[in-house]
Amino acid sequence: MIMRFDHGFIHYLCIELQQLVGTRVDKIHQPGRDELVLHLRSREGNFRLLICVNQARMRAGLITTQPENPPQPTMFCMLLRKHLTGAKITAITKPPHERMLRFALAGTNEIGVPTRLSLIAEFTGRRANIIVVREDGTVLDAIRRVDFSQSTRAILPGLPYEMPPNPTPPPSELTPPDIGDSESLSRYLELHFEEADRAQRQKQRTAELLKLCETRAARSRRRADTQARDLAAAADREHLRVAAELILANQHALERGATAYCVENYYDENRPLTIAADPALSPAQNAQRYYKKHGKAKRAAQLLGELIAQAQAEADYLDSVADALQRAETLADVNAIRAELEQQGFLKAKAEKKAAKREKTAAPVEYRTSAGLRVLAGRNNVQNDHLTFKLARGHDLWLHVKDYPGSHVVLFTEGQQPSEQCITQAAEIAAWHSKIRSRAAVSYTPVKSVKKFPGAAPGQVILHSYQTVIADPSLEKMEALHGRN
Repeated sequence: MIMRFDHGFIHYLCIELQQLVGTRVDKIHQPGRDELVLHLRSREGNFRLLICVNQARMRAGLITTQPENPPQPTMFCMLLRKHLTGAKITAITKPPHERMLRFALAGTNEIGVPTRLSLIAEFTGRRANIIVVREDGTVLDAIRRVDFSQSTRAILPGLPYEMPPNPTPPPSELTPPDIGDSESLSRYLELHFEEADRAQRQKQRTAELLKLCETRAARSRRRADTQARDLAAAADREHLRVAAELILANQHALERGATAYCVENYYDENRPLTIAADPALSPAQNAQRYYKKHGKAKRAAQLLGELIAQAQAEADYLDSVADALQRAETLADVNAIRAELEQQGFLKAKAEKKAAKREKTAAPVEYRTSAGLRVLAGRNNVQNDHLTFKLARGHDLWLHVKDYPGSHVVLFTEGQQPSEQCITQAAEIAAWHSKIRSRAAVSYTPVKSVKKFPGAAPGQVILHSYQTVIADPSLEKMEALHGRN
């Protein structure tokens, strides 16, 4: 378990980072909204410095991997590139009693005038921040701007920079942190936060799209519920036809001008039935009025049935997109799903993105059964369709978790009859690549039995026949099958 990122840890980290003094800033990236990566170069070598002020992953240190970056840099990232690219780190200090690091940088502006800036990383819990300060002590900008409505210590461009209030004095004696076998504090931090970093960055990338899918799916289901109530009312229309027939059958005995007709209902053992009438119309015209109401209710019922099916299909489709987002592994996966939503009309493509070249989406996830048969799982709905209707052949086996959103999975049979073990393993893959990701019923059928219906959204199919198997997936099983590639 990692020790707290406190005064002592930061003190010794500052000592370790002294190797960066004299390096120059080559590139700057912002892989997440609360973290920066500075690419540094020197004659001795190149480094990547990560500064993260996310409350759950707060730290600074050198990293060996390159985090994926968003296609468009933030305004803060572009400002840093303008002012810090090419600047030399002249000092790295830790102010007394403070959980912060100050990186002093010397460079030149766009007209060649020497400049001095400070990049300050404050590791102060929920108020943690990364701030750029000019030589005169005013704030150039911050990764998190703070106005006076949020705090008495505002952090805004142009305001004087103030130190965090009420620092807690550290212990008089600081002992080096116990990091076990790690070669450095930076490496220890990187290994500890590796999975948390990936998950948090992916969560930030998918949050907007997930909210869209969940909101639109809920709206579609509310619309379907309202239409279902209207359908129930429209379905109760037989009394309109009966009224019309009884009026016509008795019109010789009915008088114009009446506000109601009292007739014998031969559909109900000739019991008396009172039917409301328009006094301005003749009995025949009143009968026609009831026939028209009946016909309108009938047409409404037909239309509502179609609308309910459309609304439910839309909700199911959005559920499948949300599931794919939650299982996306890379930025390219997320961007492919965004493109799918744009194509389906749920998102408006930004003008600058229309001309941009799309990133190449990763191939379907590949596995091998114990008998060596290849199994592919789609990463999103567009890829699901491509896998099912382009890559697979009619004799291959198609699988999908039952009653839950999930990937299309294809077991490539190579013209053989797959064993029960192979089918079970493919079913476990289908259950793993689904929303439930646990013990579940999985439907399977030859690919030739899988069809698209007209107007279906990506990933939506119908099955003419299928069988079901119970699958019980686990991470260990997936790693074993994935390792056979």
